[in-house]
Amino acid sequence: MQAKRGWLPWSGRPRLTGVSMAAGVFMVAAATVFTLAGYRPNPTAATVPSSPPTSSPTGSPAGATPSVAATPTPTPTATPTRSASPFGDCTAPPGSGGSLTAPLSDNFKMVVRVPNGWTRESLGASETQLLVIDAPSSFTHLPTTIEVLSLFGYFPNQSPRDIAPMYYAPSVHPDVPSDDLVGVVSDCQVQGDPAASFQYVRGDRGGYLVLLLHHDYLYGVRVEGLGGVDPLAIRDAKQVLGSIQWTVTTPPAR
Repeated sequence: MQAKRGWLPWSGRPRLTGVSMAAGVFMVAAATVFTLAGYRPNPTAATVPSSPPTSSPTGSPAGATPSVAATPTPTPTATPTRSASPFGDCTAPPGSGGSLTAPLSDNFKMVVRVPNGWTRESLGASETQLLVIDAPSSFTHLPTTIEVLSLFGYFPNQSPRDIAPMYYAPSVHPDVPSDDLVGVVSDCQVQGDPAASFQYVRGDRGGYLVLLLHHDYLYGVRVEGLGGVDPLAIRDAKQVLGSIQWTVTTPPAR
C-alpha cells in the first residue's frame, strides 16, 4: 500500500496517510505494552567489550602479577688454605750420627753429612748430580731420594728467586713430564748464601727443590717421593742443607 499525501487543514502542511498512520499506531501500542509490563531501562547494564580480555601465557587474567620462583643462594665454596712451606727456613741443624762425605766433585769441593738410615747410590752419567741418597724403608712415599746438585750457570746480580722459574717451566721433551709449581717460591738462606725453595709435582712424583747461589754459582738440594714426601724425609733434607761445608773457599777464575 503506498502512502498518500494529504493536507492538514489547520496548518497548511502535508500529512501522511496509510503506512505512516499504521506505523504510528504500532509504536503507541508497543509503548503501552512495555508500560503495563513494568519495564524500565537499566542504567547500569554491562557494556559488552569490543574485544575479549587478554590472558597471561600461563592462563592467568591480565593484570595479575605472576609469582616468581625464589632463586636459591649458592653456597660459597671453601677455599683450601695452603700451609706454610716446610722449607721456609731451608735448613736445620745436622742430626746426631750420620756420616760425612768426602769432598764432592764441584768447584768448591762441598762436604755434607748423610743422615742415619739413608743409603748412598752409585752415580751414573750425570753432569749435575753430586750425591744421591735413598730413604729408609720405614718411610712413606717410597722410593724417596735426596739429591745434591751442582747446576749449570753463573748468575751474577741475580737471586735464586729469579732463577727458580727455569726449574718449574713446562718440559720441552714429549716423554718427560713438566715440573708444575705448587704454592709459591719462598726466600731463605743456606749457610749465609741466598736461597729459595718451592714445591712441585712431576707426573706421579712430587717434592721440594732448594736453589742456592754460592759465589754466584748455582747449587740445589732436591727431596722427592712417590705421590709426596714423608715429613721425616723433609727433616733430613733440611739437615743435609744445614751440614754443607765448602772446603775450597776461593772461586775459580773467570
